[in-house]
Amino acid sequence: MNTFERQKDILSIIEKLDISPTLFKNATEKYKALAKYLNDNGLEADMYPQGSFAIGTVVRPNVKNPDANYDLDFICQVRGTRDDYSPSKLRELIEEKLSSSDLYGGKLETYPECFTIEYAAINGVGFSIDIVPAAEENAENKKRLREKCNYPELIEDSISIPKQNSEKNYCWLTNNPKGFQTWFDSINAPFIEASKDDFRNRFFQNNRAIFASVEEIPNDLYRSALQRVIQILKYHMNVYYFNLPNGDDVKPISAIINVLAARIASGYDPYVTVFDLLEYVLGELSICAQQQDLEYKNFIQNYGERKYLSRADGKWNIPNPANPEDNLADRWNKDAKIPYYFFHWLKAVRKDLIDSLNVEDEQVFRTALENGFGEKTVSSVLGKKYCNDNKKPKPIAVERVAKPYGSL
Repeated sequence: MNTFERQKDILSIIEKLDISPTLFKNATEKYKALAKYLNDNGLEADMYPQGSFAIGTVVRPNVKNPDANYDLDFICQVRGTRDDYSPSKLRELIEEKLSSSDLYGGKLETYPECFTIEYAAINGVGFSIDIVPAAEENAENKKRLREKCNYPELIEDSISIPKQNSEKNYCWLTNNPKGFQTWFDSINAPFIEASKDDFRNRFFQNNRAIFASVEEIPNDLYRSALQRVIQILKYHMNVYYFNLPNGDDVKPISAIINVLAARIASGYDPYVTVFDLLEYVLGELSICAQQQDLEYKNFIQNYGERKYLSRADGKWNIPNPANPEDNLADRWNKDAKIPYYFFHWLKAVRKDLIDSLNVEDEQVFRTALENGFGEKTVSSVLGKKYCNDNKKPKPIAVERVAKPYGSL
């Protein structure tokens, strides 16, 4: 048994699921070309990435198919504030410009949340760009948000995006992806610096056909221990909930993973390994899980306060650091199955990716990897490594929920 080799193999799976340098360059060129087209055709707008593409935690979205296309999210922020537009009018402006284009019109798909353009695959891998319309948040709302926010300096980048309500009309929703990226980058910076030399040397060796030297590697392609932990958690979550009955209904949003991992890591040694950090994050979240059974005051007495994931007054709260009016755990308070499954999923992560590192039987380790990442994904990277065809354990079934949850 070689624990270090097993850890390397898990990281090789995550690297395979990450966006490639070629695809990253292509996607960057494409969204900048979109912004140029809009500005050249009379709509002053700035396009910039949000979510996983912005903070460097991209993983393939489709657990059934290791070769699935990437979904990349971008904000299209027009000049002016929300006071200058109605939500519907803003959508119409952007849709009209894109649909009238010979280049983009035929590829444009319209959804309630965004507009999507699918791009052709290169070397068998493609991507789509999701375009979210936005305008700057108005001064009155920014003032209110600053007064509430623990990071008031982030509020200046707040935007408003059109959100479809139950009547299929649109209203404004405050968002702040730039502010969130600033917050995340400030936590991630020491982790990047701690592993920078090792990462870029290894990355360069694997991509010599693309880069002439390590200096040519864009900073946006660097990956820290924190970013790798988030990628591991996100993909494992995708697999776990895909195998769960009605998994999409109880699956947590990926922003929760980003916030919790970053908040927990902010107090940890940046020179940590990926697996030490993963174990630390899982340990802290297992402590938070005790709030399911303890009154909040008793939890604090026993474990201390955990402001990043709390349940004061019986209400779950995961604050968005860039928007004090956004509780990322809002759905948890409407459906008790969501936090229940969340904490059970974390136990599965530990079993598949921490405890399995020390099992003697290689086939048991292989089965744990397939439980965590899917059989096709593991095979595409590791082939038949760790397989013993004469003695293959059955895949571990996703834990079924006891009543009352199972009857809901």
